[in-house]
Amino acid sequence: FSIPQLELYRQVIRRLKLQIETSLHKPLYFTAPTFIARLSGLNSTWEPSTPHDEYYHPHIDAENTPHYEYSGLLYLSDYGIDFQGGLFHFLNPPSSSRLEDDKEDNNDPLLEIEPRRGRLLLFASTSENRHRVTRVTRGLRYALSFWFTCDKQYEFRDFLDGKSHLRFREEEEQQQQHNGIVEDNSNNDVEKRRKHQQQQDL
Repeated sequence: FSIPQLELYRQVIRRLKLQIETSLHKPLYFTAPTFIARLSGLNSTWEPSTPHDEYYHPHIDAENTPHYEYSGLLYLSDYGIDFQGGLFHFLNPPSSSRLEDDKEDNNDPLLEIEPRRGRLLLFASTSENRHRVTRVTRGLRYALSFWFTCDKQYEFRDFLDGKSHLRFREEEEQQQQHNGIVEDNSNNDVEKRRKHQQQQDL
C-alpha cells in the first residue's frame, strides 16, 4: 500500500471507532490489529493453515482472546453480487455434546446476516454471541475486522502492525503467568498518542 492509502485507512478506522464510542457512550480501545479479511471461493483446494483460519466453524471470540469485549465487521463487498456463501450466522449456545454441535451442518442460525457494502456489524465478543461464517463458494468476500476492549491496559496502539500483535500476545501470556499483575511503563506514551489522534480526528 502507498502512504496515502495507509493514511486513508487510518482515518477510516479512527472515524469508525469514534462513531462506535459515541453510540455506546463509553471509551473503547483497539486490542488487536485491524485488517481486511478476504475469503475466496476461487480456490477449491484451499486448506486452512491454523484453526483460526477455519472461519466456518462455530466459535466465541473471547474464548480465543479473553480481553476481547466487542467484535466488529465492516463489510466491503455484496452478498449475491461479489460472492456466494459467506453469510454470518449467530448460533445457539453449544449443547452438552460440543463436538457434535460444532459440525458445520448441525447449526441452524438464530440470526443470519447478509453482507452488504458499508454494513457495520458490532457485537459483544462473549459467549452469548457464538457465531460462524458459511463457506464462500464463489467470488471474493471482503470485510474490515476489528476488536475492542474497555480495559486500557490491553490497548493495542499500532493497529496496523500484525507483527506487533504477535509480540503483544506473547507479552500478555507472560503477564498472566505472573498472577495477572501487569506493569505498564508506557501509559504516558499511550495517553500522548490518544490525545494526538483525537486532535487529528477533530
